[in-house]
Order: sequence, then structure tokens, then C-alpha cells
Amino acid sequence: MMANKQHYRHFLSNPVAKPPCRMLNANMYGFFVDANTDKMQGYIDDTLNTLSTTVTSFRVLGHYCLLTFTDIEKISSLTPPFSEQGWMQETDIIIWLPVAEIEHQAGENDINHLYWYPAFIAVNNIYALINGREVWGYNKYLCDYEMPSNMADLSRFSLSLQCFKHFSPDTKLSHHQLLSISQAPAAKDENLLDNIEEFGNKVARLFRGDPIGIDFSLIKQLLNGFIHPQMDQILFKQFPDGEADKAVHQAVVHSPSEIKKIHAFKLLRNNFQLDVKQLASFPLFDMFGIALGLQEVHIPFYINMDFDQLGATQLLPK
Repeated sequence: MMANKQHYRHFLSNPVAKPPCRMLNANMYGFFVDANTDKMQGYIDDTLNTLSTTVTSFRVLGHYCLLTFTDIEKISSLTPPFSEQGWMQETDIIIWLPVAEIEHQAGENDINHLYWYPAFIAVNNIYALINGREVWGYNKYLCDYEMPSNMADLSRFSLSLQCFKHFSPDTKLSHHQLLSISQAPAAKDENLLDNIEEFGNKVARLFRGDPIGIDFSLIKQLLNGFIHPQMDQILFKQFPDGEADKAVHQAVVHSPSEIKKIHAFKLLRNNFQLDVKQLASFPLFDMFGIALGLQEVHIPFYINMDFDQLGATQLLPK
């Protein structure tokens, strides 16, 4: 028999607010990055698949992840009394893994659903960090960052975090840059169609030939869902005990982002370079197979939108 759940105590000064939350003027820049299928699958096995069953498990899709920089002008809860308490600006930098939920029945492996897994998130304020971790289970960290304030200057993106560059008893916590993106002069003119359908086609072609054998139309559905009308996020939510040994709570949860309005969309020139540094605290190669050093990115894009982030519902354990 399941124990009765106590009501969450919203004590004074607690930054945790009830979802859904309304996000206005979210300026997102996205870059598809080469990664390693085995490394990403290992990350999924260590998180989502710790709660897999004989019926359900999760597989990474393809050998690309998505890196986004998003400046959200205004965020507030839509639920009283939190909706009356004010709003905040938030910037988040996210590494997304495309994930397939696999259903195992009668010796067959069928794709039940496709999700985006925000596997690594850095944010710029403590309210966003605490609310995101405690309510949804986002794997969030505080950061410093650079990103364009407008579309006229796309020359610089960067992410820095307080962390350990090397692990040793004498290493002091300090700020280090994890990655940066810079724009080189365009090699040639490109025909950049500001067309969401063409964006879906371009990105879906990146994932063709995946060993899971996902149908092209399903891939388009996953990628188009990122910008219209709903993006399905899957998360691994957990809290440790007082020894940081056992988990007092673990769950795979689902939280849709409902796109309310798209103000602007643009495919960007494909002349950006990503530079990844080695940091012991955030080893992106070990986590996702993202190579160190300079590398090209794929299908850079910009979108400005309003969306609602809905509450998280538990998928596993059932």
C-alpha cells in the first residue's frame, strides 16, 4: 500500500512556486553538436534507465545532442498566490538529448514516445535553480554566461561555472569557462529560409539511419515539437538521504512545454564554432561524448517564443 503523501510546506522565503509557469519572450539560440551514442546512452542508463522495467526502457536517438542558449525576459507562476508575488528573468544554457521510450512486449521493441531530455542545465539565478531542481528535477547549476542581446551581433556565446578544473586535495573552487561559441566569417552565401517546416526537415535528416530505426516522420514530429505546439521533456528527479548514499526519492517524470506563440524564427548561417574545455567537474566528453576543442556545429537557429512550462507527472515507477 502506498503511504499517504504529506502536503508540501511552502514556508516563508521559499522560492519554490507552483507550476504551470508562463515564459514570455524566450530568445533561444540552438546548435546541434556531434556527440557519441554510447556515451549518451551511458548517461541515460545511469539516470532514466535506473528505473526501467521489463516493459519500458529508454534509448538515445542518433549521435547528436542540442545545445541551447535561452534568455527568457519574464517568468512567473500562473497559480495563485504565487502568480501575485512577482516575476523574474532567467537565462538557461541546456544540453538536450533526444530520447526514445521503448516498449518491450512479446519479443518486440516498439517506440512508445519520443522526448527531449535536458540532461545538463546552467542558469543565472538561485530562484530558477531551486525551483527547477525541487519541483521538476532539472539538473541545474549556477553560471556566468555571455550571449547576444540582439540578432545584429551573434559573435559570442560562453558558459562559465564555479567548479574544479582538476580534482586534487589542494584544488580550490573557482570560476572556469566550460564552452564558448564564436562566429567566423561566412564562407559563402546561404539561402536561409525562415521556415519552420524546412527546419524540421533539415534536422530530421541529421538523425536518419539511426540504429533504432525510427521512422523519418516520427523524427520530424520530435523536432517540430521543439517549437510547435508542444515539446515533451523527460527528466530524472531524485533526492539523496543524509549520507548522500541512498535516494529518498527517484522518479522518471514528464513535463510538457506548451508553445503559446512564436514571435520570430530564423535559420542562422552555418559558420559557428564550438570550443569545449576540459573541466573535471563537468567532463562533457565523458558525459555525452562531446569532443574537446574547436568543432563545427550544425543547423544553428534562433527562435523567439512564449510558452508555458507545465508541472511534472510521474512516468516511473508506476
